Amino acid sequence: MIQTDKVGRKRPNYFITDEEVKIMWKYSKRWSEKFQVMLGFALFRGLRIGEVCAINIKDFKPDGKLTVKLQKSYIIDDFPLLDDFNKLLQDYIKNNLHTFKNGYLFPYYSHRNKNQKYYMTTEVAGAYMSKFRKIIGTDNPQFLDRTEFNNKIKYRIGWHSCRRWLETKIYDEYANRKTVADIMRYKKMHTVDTYLDCYDTWKQEKQMLEKTFKNIYIQCENESKGQAKLSDF
Repeated sequence: MIQTDKVGRKRPNYFITDEEVKIMWKYSKRWSEKFQVMLGFALFRGLRIGEVCAINIKDFKPDGKLTVKLQKSYIIDDFPLLDDFNKLLQDYIKNNLHTFKNGYLFPYYSHRNKNQKYYMTTEVAGAYMSKFRKIIGTDNPQFLDRTEFNNKIKYRIGWHSCRRWLETKIYDEYANRKTVADIMRYKKMHTVDTYLDCYDTWKQEKQMLEKTFKNIYIQCENESKGQAKLSDF
């Protein structure tokens, strides 16, 4: 084995398929109404989990849009929501309005003061996703796919990969990077390239290999078996 002081690894990009999204949605409906609504904001609006956790009932506009302060850029903007998801959201609010202390859709009791509610932290939301992933993984092992990076275990499917899925679906539909950047409210256009460049390669890598190397591989195989080339005649 080659000796080396340090083994480097390219940081992986995570993408999920439409079929995996359907499985997640089906299981979330069985597991928890609250979790399904959180998942809906991540999948069908592409919000970061920190942005989802902090949603307040006061953030909704009469026209059905949601006002969000973005976690990284601090941009405040109104986000339209999918009509069918909006219906699910309205049912959730109607059924759980009495629990929304201070108006937060996803409250969380503090362990130190059980009488006081805060909105859910990203750590708690991450723990929910971890538990949810294990439940799905019993019947669908691909949900337990993981890699190690910088001595940390990272699962392929999580909150942030839901956001990536929305971006790549929009890109597949409209083939326009500026459209993706505008919908995601990125300040700089090149932010979207970080993911879409990798996505393009991820989709086409197999075809690129086949197109580039298939013929020469067949030729190498034929010659290794002692088959004559046409040029020998």
